[in-house]
Amino acid sequence: MADSNSDSRWPQGAAEVKDTPSPAVAARGLGWDRLAVIYGLWIVVALAYWPSAVALNGYWTNTIINAYTHGYLVLSVSLWLVMRDRRKIFAAPLEPRPRALWIVAVLSLLWVYCYGAAIQDPQLLLLPLLLFAAIVTALGWPIARVLYFPIGYLFFAMPAWSDINSVLEWMSVKVNDLMVAAWGIPAYLTRNYVHLPGGTLKIAAGCSGLHFFVVGLALAALYGELARDSLRRRFFWVGLMGLLSLVGNWVRIFSIIVAGYETDNKTYLITVSHYWFGWGVFVIFFIVFLWLAGVLANRWDRRGRTGSAAGAIAPTRERAAPVTASPMTPVLAGPALAALVALVVLPGIVYGANLVHPVARSKVTIQWPAAPPGWQGPQRVLYSNWRPVYLNPTARSFRRYRTADGQSVEIFAVAYRRQTQAGKLLGYWNSLLGAHSLLQWDSSRVVTRPSGRWLQGTVVNDAGIRSLMWVRYVIGKRYFLVPRLSQLWYGLAAFTTRPVSSLIALRAFCRPDCAAARARLDVAAGKLVPSVHAEIADD
Repeated sequence: MADSNSDSRWPQGAAEVKDTPSPAVAARGLGWDRLAVIYGLWIVVALAYWPSAVALNGYWTNTIINAYTHGYLVLSVSLWLVMRDRRKIFAAPLEPRPRALWIVAVLSLLWVYCYGAAIQDPQLLLLPLLLFAAIVTALGWPIARVLYFPIGYLFFAMPAWSDINSVLEWMSVKVNDLMVAAWGIPAYLTRNYVHLPGGTLKIAAGCSGLHFFVVGLALAALYGELARDSLRRRFFWVGLMGLLSLVGNWVRIFSIIVAGYETDNKTYLITVSHYWFGWGVFVIFFIVFLWLAGVLANRWDRRGRTGSAAGAIAPTRERAAPVTASPMTPVLAGPALAALVALVVLPGIVYGANLVHPVARSKVTIQWPAAPPGWQGPQRVLYSNWRPVYLNPTARSFRRYRTADGQSVEIFAVAYRRQTQAGKLLGYWNSLLGAHSLLQWDSSRVVTRPSGRWLQGTVVNDAGIRSLMWVRYVIGKRYFLVPRLSQLWYGLAAFTTRPVSSLIALRAFCRPDCAAARARLDVAAGKLVPSVHAEIADD
């Protein structure tokens, strides 16, 4: 007969998880040193890898893009989950794994490489892995296993999610195109522009719903953790809330389109802000998630108890072998100290080398060639709808050359003497087309010309006017067409040299057609590309 005090969600006969230390152990206060080591390593990772911590703080406090302002809340939840599971941490056997030091060392070396290459997303993703490996070294696998979720939860605050932003934006545009047609609104969509009788709206990158999507996934994962659900059921909750988050964002965009149509684009949601409106819609869909999760969980639990539903998502809670309180022993200082040293030694060497041997103070000059016969220039570009944005460059220059018949080629060059998180070619805040540009990439491909290989992109503005753009990245004397490959090479080169990094981009309007624009770019790529030089600066 089942114990009348047992949780009804547990199948009869399930083993009780005994994770509470004995009263004698609790009285002696043993086990708290384990928490001190865990939280201490957390602080060490933040300090030893402070460039990454500073970058995360920038994302988490940025109220302009508002994509990761949930970061500190995620961090707080992670820290709280560790404290919540303290009894399990106290009960788990202390089994330090000094052999895991090589994992810490490899992860630290990868971080140093990413730091030198100014590759930020992988650099930030390494932080939870470094923390987990250090805990394995100092305390062992049994304790580290308790921290799978608290440490893994930090990934919901990492900016690497931005890599799927373009996919979410594309989905938002396609779905709203169908919704506008189905609703019968006299509007049409071209790319991500919504043309209404009262004006044109843009479904921008910030309308992708990335923030709602990531927060929705984080809340669903936390829901499954607090309920101690099985892994299978947790994945279902995350998938369900992810879908509801997307649908909520699509409804938000469509509501703004309808409001714009009804008010000739004079609604508050267009003229002022629709940010909090989006969160209001999100809350409604999260309430729907909680209701669905409760209904489904109760249904599956009833079926699980009666055994009438083959394949039901069960059991409700994770099963674990009985865990009894192990004889409590103090944390060993040796493994904990070894983990700390492994965390700090490589970044410490890099910081020290940068202080002892700083990059020679130099300036970078961009030299423009004279126009060939039949051309005019170089001319400063006083106005253009192409406004590239690159933060903290060492040098940048924008020039225009004209043919005898008045057609132009615009050439942009930007260079960095040393790439860092504050200034690099592949930066989150950089935009080749411009931060608030009406230009958009329509297609791209690689072309091979006498001047070498270029990445050719077709660019379209809001009026549908097309232009061709040729782009390539230069690290030292090597050319790259893939931005990430240029950063990877820079990371290797930065170990021994400090190559100048630059980007060259050429643009020509498709007048009278794109074939003519391609011919002008061919001449410009062969004769008008500027040269980039690093020179020692005068005191």
